[in-house]
Amino acid sequence: MIYLDNAATTPIFPEVTQIIADTLANQYGNPSATYKMGKDAKRQITTARKDIADVLKVDSNNLFFTSGATESNNWALMHMAQRAKELGYGNHIVATAIEHPSVDDVLAHLETIGFDVTYVNPNEDGDITVDQFEEVSTDQTIGWVAMAVNNEVGAILPIESLAKKAEELNYWIHVDAVQAIGHDIVDFSSLPIDAFVGSAHKFNGPKGIGFLVHKPKDAKLAIRPLIRGGGQEKKKRSGTENLPYIAGMATAVTLTNDTKENRVRQDENLATYLYEALDEAGINYHRNGSKNLDHHVNHIHNLWLPENLSSQLLIKADLKGIAISAGSACTAGSIVPSRILQAYYPDEPQRWVESIRVSFGYQTTKDEIDALINILK
Repeated sequence: MIYLDNAATTPIFPEVTQIIADTLANQYGNPSATYKMGKDAKRQITTARKDIADVLKVDSNNLFFTSGATESNNWALMHMAQRAKELGYGNHIVATAIEHPSVDDVLAHLETIGFDVTYVNPNEDGDITVDQFEEVSTDQTIGWVAMAVNNEVGAILPIESLAKKAEELNYWIHVDAVQAIGHDIVDFSSLPIDAFVGSAHKFNGPKGIGFLVHKPKDAKLAIRPLIRGGGQEKKKRSGTENLPYIAGMATAVTLTNDTKENRVRQDENLATYLYEALDEAGINYHRNGSKNLDHHVNHIHNLWLPENLSSQLLIKADLKGIAISAGSACTAGSIVPSRILQAYYPDEPQRWVESIRVSFGYQTTKDEIDALINILK
């Protein structure tokens, strides 16, 4: 199988598999226990938390382990919105129209319980801008929501300028950073971001483990408990910690950071090779997303292939042993017209159903791109 759907999930590093197996076999003590085995487990969690925080350049006290980005997005957004409303700050949120379902569905729920949400679409150049956010904000606005990198088209959003303007206007800002971790996109340590999230399986770690970094500018918006019980995660998310996967995630994020420069260079080379190969093969295609190529990551590519239904292309590629996708993997396994492409191209419905996503990982090779090109031809 040739795997070109790394935006959906990534193969686990062998070193991560090993640390998970070793921890499962040898470090099975309950981290809340008072004897040595429990204390050893607790120490390993503390070390993992610090290792991840060091890579992200954040305070480890602000990092909470969760089951993944979906939980983290739900926790942060629901909490900050409800708490701000309780404090009388307002009930209006501004968000991009291209968010992941784990953000978009939370916002839709908030609309049913008394919140107003304004969605910002990409402009005619395919970009999201600070001016767009500012223009639709009101005296009831409490927060802004924008992902760092779009998971379908690979667009890079202006998180730095959004975060700084949100701080100036006294709004909280939430960032889904899932597709940015390990790709040298955003320096989260230097920005006034109130909450951002990551998921281990997007950077060659295990599924079912992720994190939330919550560092509110307003102390009154400090995170409240998600799950009550034994008091784990600073009494904010009770439940016996998943030590093997926490250790696995820490190893994955460390390895990803250590190899980041090589990965960035590899993705750039593969992206150049992909488009040169498409052109040389004479394939009729158009890139989806921003017209400014500098506003795209090099590991996610969304291609419109006119007169070719994406649903059929996916099946034909799969039969030839190549895994690609038509958008987000978090839509219950169904292929439906892309909501993201609808936001980018509201007047071009053919793009919604004739586009594919190709995404690279550390294991991707030029030979695999050649195989994809041959299938498309």
